[in-house]
Amino acid sequence: MVITELIKKRGRLFQLVLDGEPSVTVDVRTFEESPYKVGSSLSDEQLERLVEESRRRRSREKALYLLSLRDYSRSELEKKLRRDFDENTARETAGRIEELGLINDTSFARNRAKDLMKRKLYPSRRIFQELLALGVDRETAQEAVDGLDCDDVKQALALLSKKYYNKKTNNGHGEEDYRRTAGAHARYGFDGETIRRAMNDLKSQEQDMELYD
Repeated sequence: MVITELIKKRGRLFQLVLDGEPSVTVDVRTFEESPYKVGSSLSDEQLERLVEESRRRRSREKALYLLSLRDYSRSELEKKLRRDFDENTARETAGRIEELGLINDTSFARNRAKDLMKRKLYPSRRIFQELLALGVDRETAQEAVDGLDCDDVKQALALLSKKYYNKKTNNGHGEEDYRRTAGAHARYGFDGETIRRAMNDLKSQEQDMELYD
């Protein structure tokens, strides 16, 4: 086959025209670093190697771009790459990125768990489930949760103060308010006992405040 033309495409890509017919697409850098140019001949095997090298380069560049936006677990990064690349390329790229120390599931899980506890006010079991959903294995996820100083009752109280107790009735919070709030906390991931303890603590705090009014 002879490269008879290069057609520029968006995203710094070249489409190779082989023997007068539009063919495969490779990135500009990979092509320019190759020994080929317009007029060069190449075999099927050489073309396959050129395309594979371009695929690997673009996959690595995509991974680095994603990591410039936020942290990823290895599994999550690989899943993201599979949207644009084949499974083998995505797995190979994620592995290489991990070897370079640019992703680390242990530190990722630890940092994400801390963020979910402080910013989202999630309880321990919700944090664990969120880490699993992000591709962290169960052992690493559990270690991250165990490393937190997370008191689920305090988390529930903080959430009560932040989101669910802004509406007051003339006599404080009615029973309907409490039932609605309990349901909201259950959907947030708190178990029934934690919800009861947090709501009882809040009622006690409100009663104490009334004594000083």
